[in-house]
Amino acid sequence: ADRFKLRPIVIGYDGQYYYAASEEAEIRAISPEARVWTLAPGGYFIASIKRGVVSWGRPVEQVEVFFPQRLFPRPINGDVVDAGGLGYREVNEEILRRVMRGDKVVRVVNVNGQRFIGVNLPRYGVRGVRVEIYGTPGNSLANLNNGVEFVVYGNVQDDVADTMHDGKVVVHGDARDVLGQAFQGGRIFVRGNAGNRVGVQMREYSNRRPYMVIGGRVDDYLGEYMAGGVIMVLGIDAYKLGKSVELTGSYIGSGMVGGRIYIRGRVDYSKVGLAPSSHEVKALVEALREEGYPEDTFNEWLSRVLQVSHVPRPTMDYRELTEDEVRELKPILLDYARELGIDEQVIDDLIGERYTVIKPGVRGIPTPVNYGFE
Repeated sequence: ADRFKLRPIVIGYDGQYYYAASEEAEIRAISPEARVWTLAPGGYFIASIKRGVVSWGRPVEQVEVFFPQRLFPRPINGDVVDAGGLGYREVNEEILRRVMRGDKVVRVVNVNGQRFIGVNLPRYGVRGVRVEIYGTPGNSLANLNNGVEFVVYGNVQDDVADTMHDGKVVVHGDARDVLGQAFQGGRIFVRGNAGNRVGVQMREYSNRRPYMVIGGRVDDYLGEYMAGGVIMVLGIDAYKLGKSVELTGSYIGSGMVGGRIYIRGRVDYSKVGLAPSSHEVKALVEALREEGYPEDTFNEWLSRVLQVSHVPRPTMDYRELTEDEVRELKPILLDYARELGIDEQVIDDLIGERYTVIKPGVRGIPTPVNYGFE
């Protein structure tokens, strides 16, 4: 995989064959039950007939802990949309038809690689319905979502919930790259892992804060150019196994001007925040102003990048959650647990853990780093 993940690679294994493809759906078309994992940025998958697997594409422990063979619920019997052999337009038209006749829950089965599922619903003002997807939807699921609940019993591919304003996206498996780009309202819950550039340009308004919870780990550029909202990375499987492993890649919070990132466990500060030029961030802030951000919020962000050549690196604090943070985040985590079938005791335990908390840096103030040493 190129280290910038401009072209992703997914690896699969079904006990007999190894597969490599740019999209998981290609593997699923040949081997529906294959175990899959992604390459780390800059990683290589090398296999030899004589030597077997020489390189797994990421540390073996990551593959074992974070990419298990996941079993997803099967669709219940009943009136479903069968996406087998259909293109995305046909799938979307049938979902819309059922919503318009009054269905509050629409189940779509045999999904494999169809892109843009659900992107037509905001155009018709659809809110308050639940779309359950069984399989592997293609790129750009639930983009522009504004009040619909999407539940995926499987993994999802790239660019899910781009410019989501409201509603919920629940993924029982993994998410790939660019999850929640320009995410600005609602909730995104992922039971497994997420890829690169998660939460890019995530933002919030005064009365609307987006929340994203990742149950596994993430790769590089988490929260890049983040301007608001909350991201939590929990590493649930590693926690249950008692494994002390890193839950993120590098370049966390690069260009961050707002919001908060919570990562369970200690993160080395070398992984936090490249400092982009102030010119780049000013362009982003101006674009947010044009979208209608409050003037006081705009002025606060702009003050962080004026008269400096680079945006300050984000701050890092390793600590337990404060009482205010627990009050805010516990209801989100309990909702996450309900949606994904996780015991609430696990959530109580995770709330008591220590987190690396990453926030925007402040111009003129040395970047504080609390490593949490007693």
